[in-house]
Amino acid sequence: MPAHFSSSCFDPRPATVSFEAARRAAAALARPLDLLEEVPLARATGRILAAPIAAPLSLPPFDQAAMDGYALCLAGKDAIPAVLPVSGRTQAGDRPGVLVAGTAQRIMTGAPLPSGADTVAMQEQVARRGDLAQFGPGLKPGANIRRAGEDVTQGAVILEKGDVLGWKEIALLAALGIAAVPVVRPLRVAIITTGSELHAAGRSLPPGAIYDCNGPMLAALLAGPNTHIISRSVPDDPVAITRALEEARRTADMVITTAGMSVGEEDHVRDAVERAGGRLEVMKVAMKPGKPLAFGMLAGALFVGLPGNPQAAAFAALAFIRPMTRALLGQAPARQMTAETGFALAGKPDRTELLPVRLSVEHGRLIAHRSGPEGSHRMMTMACADAVVVAPAASAPLPAGTILEVLPFDQGSFGRCAT
Repeated sequence: MPAHFSSSCFDPRPATVSFEAARRAAAALARPLDLLEEVPLARATGRILAAPIAAPLSLPPFDQAAMDGYALCLAGKDAIPAVLPVSGRTQAGDRPGVLVAGTAQRIMTGAPLPSGADTVAMQEQVARRGDLAQFGPGLKPGANIRRAGEDVTQGAVILEKGDVLGWKEIALLAALGIAAVPVVRPLRVAIITTGSELHAAGRSLPPGAIYDCNGPMLAALLAGPNTHIISRSVPDDPVAITRALEEARRTADMVITTAGMSVGEEDHVRDAVERAGGRLEVMKVAMKPGKPLAFGMLAGALFVGLPGNPQAAAFAALAFIRPMTRALLGQAPARQMTAETGFALAGKPDRTELLPVRLSVEHGRLIAHRSGPEGSHRMMTMACADAVVVAPAASAPLPAGTILEVLPFDQGSFGRCAT
């Protein structure tokens, strides 16, 4: 059951919960949707398997030659024959043949081993003279044969539910003749940025207005083959926000808003969630940046109310929304990543701090360095970062070299900007 906190949507001072308590509440809300569809293998890259896959056949499907050479039988022989007549030829794609006793058969890589043969002599060890093959020393029984099922056994589970299909998984499935796979239906995410000051890029700005970066930023941060994202912006108007929430809840699995979650005169999202039939489980988190952060339900959709500050919105999305989307899609939680800090921190006993950092490997250790000047309003500091370090609430300073959790922006992409 979701965690409940003693506060109301209309309480001007809702209870503040710790960062870890908010994580637990978010995890409790995000239950797998278990919605699947079948897609052709050609369109399955990046998709998440909705069911385990068992091999419909073995790999290799038959005994086959591992290289070009000559198939022969050494079973029961006291010595390797020096010379044998060549009785036929088998190439890849041919039906399996039958080896005539006392002969060798020319065979090509991948071709089915003829019945009666138990060894393939590589062509470099064979001298061919007309219809005769002379074999060199050192040939061992059973050599140079790929045995049926030595790679994959028919009926074996080769991929599990929740696995992400990349190029190597596609190769395996194609080799097994699988043309379509059951995958999780893409998550439908509605992003609603609120604020009368927001304008779309490409338009001239009137005095006092700013461009909306939260909508494009969050759409890019959450983009992928397993998400379908719709974004819109609405002014600071209670009716407009309520209508946008009501429309989003009808089709979305997750509704995300930015700004309007605090208690100012133009912060209307909390009340609009209630009017749209939703409820909030968390409304304030002891973290910086991102304190006005909310989770709850909006009819059948999961609701997340993010702060309006871009850094706060992005870092809260990394810390909460990404894990929630994994859970909704039926994936296991991502493995926690840690790094040593290359800087000292003054401990904050009352809150968790999320700090933009650059990651680098130094002497075999992953080190986190500050990516720029402090200030959650700074866009370049975030643009030059490739991760967020999670500094937990602490009553004492955290010295350089402290090992802390990091949330990478993109796995494997480090060090875009120089100091």
